[in-house]
Amino acid sequence: MSAADNLNLFRTLYDASPNAVAILKIDAEHPSDVKTFNIQYLNPRFRDEYSIADYPDLTASDIVPMFARGTALDQIADVALTGIPSRFVDSLQTAGGARWLRYEVSRQDDFLIVSTYDISDVRKVETVLENAMAEAEKQRRLYESITSNTPDLVYVFDLNYRFTYANKALLEMWGKTAAEAIGKGLRENGYEEWHAEMHEREIDEVAATKKNVRGTVSFPHAELGERVYDYILVPVLNEAGEVEVVAGTTRDITELKESAEKIRQSESRLKMTIDQTPAPTLVLMGDRLVIEQINKPMLEMIGHGEEVIGLPLIEVLPELKGSYIWEQVVKVYDDGITFDHPEVCVSHTRGGEIEDFYYNLSYRPLRDAGEIVGMIQVAVDVTAHVLARKKLEESENRYRKLSETLELQVEQRTQELQRSNDDLQQFAHVASHDLKEPVRKIKMFVSRLEEKIGRHRSDADGSLSQFIEKINGATDRMYTMIEGVLGYSTVSSNSRAPERVDLDDIVNNIEVDLEVALQNTSGKIIHDGLPTIEGAPVLLYQLFYNLINNSLKFARPGVPPRISITSRMSEEAVDVEVTDNGIGFENSQSSYIFETFRRLHSKDQYDGTGLGLALCKKIVERHRGTISATGRPGDGATFSIRLPLKQHEAI
Repeated sequence: MSAADNLNLFRTLYDASPNAVAILKIDAEHPSDVKTFNIQYLNPRFRDEYSIADYPDLTASDIVPMFARGTALDQIADVALTGIPSRFVDSLQTAGGARWLRYEVSRQDDFLIVSTYDISDVRKVETVLENAMAEAEKQRRLYESITSNTPDLVYVFDLNYRFTYANKALLEMWGKTAAEAIGKGLRENGYEEWHAEMHEREIDEVAATKKNVRGTVSFPHAELGERVYDYILVPVLNEAGEVEVVAGTTRDITELKESAEKIRQSESRLKMTIDQTPAPTLVLMGDRLVIEQINKPMLEMIGHGEEVIGLPLIEVLPELKGSYIWEQVVKVYDDGITFDHPEVCVSHTRGGEIEDFYYNLSYRPLRDAGEIVGMIQVAVDVTAHVLARKKLEESENRYRKLSETLELQVEQRTQELQRSNDDLQQFAHVASHDLKEPVRKIKMFVSRLEEKIGRHRSDADGSLSQFIEKINGATDRMYTMIEGVLGYSTVSSNSRAPERVDLDDIVNNIEVDLEVALQNTSGKIIHDGLPTIEGAPVLLYQLFYNLINNSLKFARPGVPPRISITSRMSEEAVDVEVTDNGIGFENSQSSYIFETFRRLHSKDQYDGTGLGLALCKKIVERHRGTISATGRPGDGATFSIRLPLKQHEAI
């Protein structure tokens, strides 16, 4: 039979068919592209349903959406390629809305036969229960995240209140098998009389009104004991629109109820905490950031009463719009990123004009089941603190400039003093050195004069000898003073690296040098066990030589000098005391006996330059120590010296 004969046969067969039928000529070059297939035949039902008057020279893509895109097109293309017939159901979007079609597709030679049957009404009936359950789901689950793992009880009643279906969860709750429970009534499956009567009334109501019934009930579980359940009963309609059976779902909400109560208590505690906290705090909810809770400190801070509850924050404080702080509020809600920032400047009113205030801010998102539903804001007013600090900083800046000027002046003065001190030291050194020469010449010429007087015997009354003696005494004192000035200036001139110095060895050497003076006065130095410290040996020798020589010089007439040197160690220093039994001094004089050229006695009573103790003080200070003195008139003096055991810098 030819292709044309086949086509005529198909026309005869499908003209009277209740299905919409289309016959397409397969494109040999593109057998998988249904959209290019030519329309060979459309039966009357097809033309009526899709309002097609004529179809010669049309392709599949020219007539209805099923041949242009979607799942149906892929199924049809598979049949065109493989020749294997296919039956399937798919939806089709038309101007009148969505339609559900059952497809039968087969291939005959070069023709593709597509037959469709509209099952939209049947589909609606099939989805009644699904829609009812979906609607019940929307109304029912308040805390889905808490009970998501709890299995539902699913069941079906006939209109005589007998179970025609019960799922596994329900059977386990009863502790029965399907054979034991299906076909039985409520009472036979363990329901108490009140419970059975309640559900029977509800089944009658659903059958009569064709509306859902929802409720909450508690009854015992075979293993878990008394439980609380949420349930919904929905009508299932037959093709005539009459209630055929009543389907139901039940969910155990015992934990949900308990959790809800805990949440209620938690929310109550949170509200109490926010109300009682001294920090200004508010709670915002929803994408409009409505004020749900605000404590008294926050109300006082923004200058409003409690009427702001229920209003969006931006309506209460419109001056925040477009500001940096409002951007952060929105960011916390949109992105869930916490915000903490100290001393943020916020411009707003407090019942008057807009002013700048400073706050320590902390924003936190509020989440429910992982979704951001609001936020908590805490704002601590630190305006007074910030303004006070700013004033202090301004004051510090002013005084800092003054201080820098003073420091510069001090530095310049210090440099001048250093130059002056250097010049003085140089002058003292040069002067003392140059003065030695004329003094030496005076002594030399006095000596020659004395020799001549001796040879000529011209000093009968001895007056010339007295004059010469006075000249010698004066020149000796001048020479001693020059030596003292030179020694005093030398102490400050050059620094020395510290060495280990045994103080006992120092005193032993001084005893040898002062041997004649000690023998002439029957003097004695008592010392033993003095420590070893770090210092300059020459300077430490000069220190103790001057102190011991001072004690010998100021001995009491007729009393042999006794000089005691003792020490006491501490962790970082040694305390040395040099005590004698000499003439002593008044304690009121102890504050200035270390001054340069200071003398307590006339030069006629005791020789000296007034530089010895000043030199001692300078040597001790060079060693970063201290020296002081106490005296007892007629009963000796004590010099107290503290010296570090170690020196960390040059001396």
